[in-house]
Amino acid sequence: MKIIHAPLLILGSLFLLAGCQYFQFPGVHKINVQQGHVITEEMIGQLEPGMNKRQVRFILGTPLIDDMFNDDRWDYYYSLKTGDGRFFKRTLTVYFDGDTYTHYEGENLPEPTPEDDELPENNLEPDTPVPSNS
Repeated sequence: MKIIHAPLLILGSLFLLAGCQYFQFPGVHKINVQQGHVITEEMIGQLEPGMNKRQVRFILGTPLIDDMFNDDRWDYYYSLKTGDGRFFKRTLTVYFDGDTYTHYEGENLPEPTPEDDELPENNLEPDTPVPSNS
């Protein structure tokens, strides 16, 4: 009877460990999971007070959370869980007064990037003609 209990005990403990989050088989690939809307600095830069809801929807997309009790607020959410367990999230809330965009608030939004005008000038010499072999 002891001979039968030992393999069952080993098999049962393997099933328990397989469901455990901290026991991982080496070489197993885990995918990145993205949810929500990708919000870029370019998209946020296009928002201007006075736009109507249709224009804002064209720039940002349809809001993820549509609050039927508060029509003057749209919420956009984005999350990314990487395969190695890191978690990132961004939230953007857009406010309206009637049909007119007024302002936005956000958390963990992308940082502004430097303008292309600030790049250093190119100090290359002008092209010199190549002598011909004729």
